[in-house]
Amino acid sequence: MNCKTTFFILLISFLFSFKAKSQEKYYQYSKPVRKAKIDLDLITEFEIGFHSGRNWTIGSSKNIAKAGQVHSLNLGWNNGKFYGGTEFSLKFWDQILNDKKANKVDFNQKQFLCLLHMKWYVCKGNVKPFLGVGTDLLSIVEAIVNPRDNDDEDYRQDYEEDRILNFNAWFVPTVGIRCKLRSRLFADITCSVDHSDNYDSMRLQVGISYQPQF
Repeated sequence: MNCKTTFFILLISFLFSFKAKSQEKYYQYSKPVRKAKIDLDLITEFEIGFHSGRNWTIGSSKNIAKAGQVHSLNLGWNNGKFYGGTEFSLKFWDQILNDKKANKVDFNQKQFLCLLHMKWYVCKGNVKPFLGVGTDLLSIVEAIVNPRDNDDEDYRQDYEEDRILNFNAWFVPTVGIRCKLRSRLFADITCSVDHSDNYDSMRLQVGISYQPQF
């Protein structure tokens, strides 16, 4: 074997070795980048939303009012799979049908609702259906600040009186769908049922949600 043949063999061996090392380095570099991207998707994002729509009484409350407008402000956190936050809603009823019954249950033409709300997004993608449930935040705070004594003889009577005066929704099931418009901007269609001790109502709202980047 002459010197020229030996030189070509060494040159080819060096080139293959260099290519293999380059592929190894690229694989080692690519792997943590992909892992960082997965971790980034799991970061919880602050979210603010505004929703508006129609509100209807259902069940036995139909003789108090028929329909009205409802506007909601939502503040919470969303990681793409679950949402948790607070919902502030203001309802305007077009007409009170029975003033006597409305006054008895404190059913006014303008009502404020404060909810603690959670949502579960069923699947991933640009269009995501979701299920949710909420409860009255003001009633929870009142129960913590002013706890009742079960040994009090007047407990049951007071409890029944509070049920008459409490028109806040203590159970709010929700279904809806979310569509991604662009990065950090979403459109929502939501249907909720506000169930309270005195009346039930259903609302259908359309709105927009935004996740600001701080």
